[in-house]
Amino acid sequence: MDLQLVKTKMGIGPKKGQEQYTLKRVSYGNITSEAILEEIQSASTFSSADAEAIISAFAGVMIEGIADGRIVDLGVLGTIYPKITAKAVDTKEECTVETIKTKSILYRPDADLSDEAKKMKLRIIDVLPSDPSTTNPDDNEPDSGGSTPGGGSGGDDLVG
Repeated sequence: MDLQLVKTKMGIGPKKGQEQYTLKRVSYGNITSEAILEEIQSASTFSSADAEAIISAFAGVMIEGIADGRIVDLGVLGTIYPKITAKAVDTKEECTVETIKTKSILYRPDADLSDEAKKMKLRIIDVLPSDPSTTNPDDNEPDSGGSTPGGGSGGDDLVG
């Protein structure tokens, strides 16, 4: 996985105004569901429609399980489960669904999958100035724009 060394200016706290450096994951885009379906089709005897029906049925079972408040075992992928955060109140009568702040779904990878992530090779590819326009708003990490990594100081630094 490629990383970019990013220079940033601290906006708050005791280091406000001070320049610091951090590492951000380089995003080279998404793997589409169509690409996944094509891969399933090429690795099996399933047609594209069969693969799509299987994935849709799998998603339906996960959604139903989560809606029922269950932990859904995804086998080699791990588990997903519902999570809420709720405001603490003084009395039992005050404790209602209105005290729920957030409802979300959490994912916990399988131990083997987590172990593989820990073995990931990491490479620092360059230094970027802090610039909000180069940040992917979905993950708050630099967007590589699909360019090929290379050059820059530390380009051959491998970690992990």
